[in-house]
Amino acid sequence: MPLPWIKMWIEALDDPKLTRMSLAERGAWWGILKLVRKCEAEGKGGKIMSGGQGLDMEEIADALHIKTSDDRKALETMITKMENRGSLVWNGGVLTVVNYEERQKIPPSSQPEAVAERVRRSREKKKSSKIPGDKY
Repeated sequence: MPLPWIKMWIEALDDPKLTRMSLAERGAWWGILKLVRKCEAEGKGGKIMSGGQGLDMEEIADALHIKTSDDRKALETMITKMENRGSLVWNGGVLTVVNYEERQKIPPSSQPEAVAERVRRSREKKKSSKIPGDKY
């Protein structure tokens, strides 16, 4: 079974929402994105949930293996900043990453069935374009 993954966009290098944060806060942001992906078994929508319940700040910090008060502060300030910038929202006790699903969506052309079909067509094309008796 393949390991779960998330998309990270190159534009993040220059995104003012991120560049105005400390390195520790940006690390907390990437941790939140990975945690959302880990929680996707609970459902979709960019929600941080477990067992059908939203995780509170303490549970989020534990899930991100945050051990120091400085790292906890970075997590809290990042969440506040990203709430103010419209990228995070607390809704009914559930922290949600806004537009997470849209940003992580796999286009139909990248679905395994579509990729397999493209490879099959490419191989057929190569096979039919070979000159009889040609070894290469």
